[in-house]
Amino acid sequence: MLFRSRAIAALTLTVALPALVLALAAGSARAVVGTVAAPTVTAATGVASPAATPSPSSSSSTLATITITPDSDNYVISAANPTPVLSGTVTELAPGATSATPYASQSIIVDDSVNGDISLTTGADGSYSYPVSDPVAGETITVEVPATATSMAAAAPPVTLSAQLTLTAKLSASEVKYGTTVTVSGTVESYAAGGDTPLSGQTVQVYAGGGELAGSTPTGANGTFSTVLPREATSLEWTVETGGGPYTTATATLPMTVDLPTVVTGFKATLNPFWQVSYQGCLGLATGTPGYVPSLAGLTIQYAAGPHGPWHSLGKVPSTQRSYVCGDDGRTFSGVLPGLLSNAYYRAVYAGSAVSADMLGAGTGYLSSVSATIQSWRYIDRITGFKVTPHSVRKGGKLTVSGRLQYHPASKWLNLSRRTVLIILRPAGSKTWYWIRQVSTNSKGDFTATFPDPVSATWAAEFLGAKNLLATMSSTVGVPLK
Repeated sequence: MLFRSRAIAALTLTVALPALVLALAAGSARAVVGTVAAPTVTAATGVASPAATPSPSSSSSTLATITITPDSDNYVISAANPTPVLSGTVTELAPGATSATPYASQSIIVDDSVNGDISLTTGADGSYSYPVSDPVAGETITVEVPATATSMAAAAPPVTLSAQLTLTAKLSASEVKYGTTVTVSGTVESYAAGGDTPLSGQTVQVYAGGGELAGSTPTGANGTFSTVLPREATSLEWTVETGGGPYTTATATLPMTVDLPTVVTGFKATLNPFWQVSYQGCLGLATGTPGYVPSLAGLTIQYAAGPHGPWHSLGKVPSTQRSYVCGDDGRTFSGVLPGLLSNAYYRAVYAGSAVSADMLGAGTGYLSSVSATIQSWRYIDRITGFKVTPHSVRKGGKLTVSGRLQYHPASKWLNLSRRTVLIILRPAGSKTWYWIRQVSTNSKGDFTATFPDPVSATWAAEFLGAKNLLATMSSTVGVPLK
């Protein structure tokens, strides 16, 4: 049979091939499902031309996003934490996904500035843990996730390990007199494997109470330090501090009480004729001492029969009295106290002040001080043989008063001549004495006076004293007026 050939129109046939499952192993052991476009086949020519296949790295929109979430770990090397641990979780968010999934059983890199790069594998939940063996202060560690064909690279913020410092410090004296040289000394140690070790070349700073830098010094080869502190006129707390860089900050607080030296100047004490001791003086600070004396509390007057004691208290100086500035920022004081001896030595004694709220500054103390010793004396005297006659007087009648004035300068009583004696009376029912006559003693110290009796009264004679003589009063005699 004969067939005639026929012309066939050109035909283009397009065949769609099913998706292929490809195993991509660019840094990943997981099978990844991908889609490759079917090639276009042209029947007329029989030539197939593949379409462009997008590369995983050609666009971030086709890559999973990696997130590293570090735990809140302790990165301070100490006895309680000798092996710091860096831990956390890695997750990935696939393109178009709304929630992240664990980056499970995948390789990550720990970049350790001391130990180099270390490869870790995440757990089933995407977690990782890196114990730092033999940690070093200043060691920097970064957790990284390398890029893959299906995910972008990621890195956590770098972590720097720090070491705990141990600071010991002490003052050469915790209570000092102003002007005394005081030093602060101690040691600085850092924690390392096996325990604390001395840290050399570490700067130690000392601050005064108000936060002002008072000194700075480096530690020696054995971790020790020592520096002289500036003079302070008030009590305060020194703060010693060290740290910085790869080390934690360590501080020590050292309280110091400063006692200001005081002086009592210009002291005077005088025994007046009426057995009263008048005193005055100035309580101030020693020359060159800054500050001032805020109170007279603790100031007393003492007396003794001899210049070297034993001393006895005569009385306290009132701390609330009005006073004025004197000496070196001091306060004047004065007063009157009953005298107990006709011949005595006197001094003003300041007991000092411990830490108290009314003192200058917080806790400033004041040292005790004693004035110069002052002697003051007067002769003792007496009126002896005092008589009033008659023992009763009729209205309009007279009475006579007599007696003898004597003093005791040494070992015996002597008569006092040419001295004025007052004749005094206290009317019946009254508490007040009145003088009625003045009489003079003769060469033997005798005196007498006769005068009308004005009222029923108690009578006596009184000598008011003189430059070096004490006052004295006779015995009393009652005379009724009939």
